[in-house]
Amino acid sequence: MTTPRSRALNKRGQGAHLRDEIVGAAAKLVDGGLPPAVTLRAVARAAGISAPAIYLHFPDVDSILLAVTQQAFAALERELGEPGDADPADRLRAVCAAYLSFAERQPHRYRVMFGGVWNAEQARRQAPALTDELAVLGMGAFDLIRGALADCVTAGRSASVDPFTDATALWVGLHGLAQLRVATPLFPWPPELQRPIIDRLALLRD
Repeated sequence: MTTPRSRALNKRGQGAHLRDEIVGAAAKLVDGGLPPAVTLRAVARAAGISAPAIYLHFPDVDSILLAVTQQAFAALERELGEPGDADPADRLRAVCAAYLSFAERQPHRYRVMFGGVWNAEQARRQAPALTDELAVLGMGAFDLIRGALADCVTAGRSASVDPFTDATALWVGLHGLAQLRVATPLFPWPPELQRPIIDRLALLRD
């Protein structure tokens, strides 16, 4: 039987540090490609603590995965905020390319972000206080896409008359492409597919 590696006790006031270690351990398990194996015992073993110690910070594994998801969305938002192209249309394309790149580089974490291996409704029932946090998951990333599209409209580079709806359609298109690329890697994906998807859904003008 494998036992958790020994670790020094956290000093008083370092509970937040232990929480971060728990989330980091869970994220590494997710990145290992076996998200269903993310159990309380597995996380405790990876973090070098006892399973009961987790309950000081999280009521169940879904709550841990919610924290992993929140960190992943924060990382995605940082990457989407990096493009600084002067032309609004090019910036929107760069933001969308960054989204697809993140999904390609972090396939397992991306899957967790969109509920592939955890139950958001169960997490909400277990901890009703999480309702507000669940409601805003992904909104930061979406707002960056919507904002980039709105800039295109302002500059006359998009024919959209409803940036919110069209940004939603664009997000759906990006998510679908990201998921399909992972699910059907042997499909002969056209190398330049993402640009026409972005341009058409964002109603971009030359």
